[in-house]
Amino acid sequence: MKITFLNQKGGVGKSHIALLVAGTLAKANHKVAIDDRDEQGTLTHWTKTVGNVPLLKDCPEADFTIIDTPGHLKLDNNVVHKQVARTIEESDRLILVTEMSDACVHGSVIMAAMISEYKRKDAAAKVLFNKVRKQTLIGQRSQKDLAKILKLPALKHYVPLSAAYERAYTAGWGEITGKDRETILMLTMEILSK
Repeated sequence: MKITFLNQKGGVGKSHIALLVAGTLAKANHKVAIDDRDEQGTLTHWTKTVGNVPLLKDCPEADFTIIDTPGHLKLDNNVVHKQVARTIEESDRLILVTEMSDACVHGSVIMAAMISEYKRKDAAAKVLFNKVRKQTLIGQRSQKDLAKILKLPALKHYVPLSAAYERAYTAGWGEITGKDRETILMLTMEILSK
């Protein structure tokens, strides 16, 4: 299964969510590989330092491939557009990562439209809200209503802003414990289901 995290908007946390899901699957003893297509190489660095999840080139027989895509994409560039369309077409799960703010949701509309246009009929596409602060007015908004703007369904689970998730990048998946770990586990299970 190929699980792709995408948004042409940078800074929404695609790489971070990808590493959390990859770490969760690896801890559950699944054969997982990372396909880091982001030129920043965030996941490549993570796998080589604390991630303990191989890159796809080192584990082509993986049961789950986690694909991280670049942010700040110029989708009006024909070459970039074709590359993104190809990534969408090859994916089994497409997770559009965004924050709950109007600016982030508005900035995600173009990618949502591309996902709808190019995804296979047997693939699932969902919106994941990241860095959610439920104690704020923005964080209390309806995920379903925001996802309607993107014309994609929202995942039931969201990822709250958490220091534990931030530490996982430098200290490994073991930094995530208790409720934080349960949140990512439930999110991962929801992504795997159709």
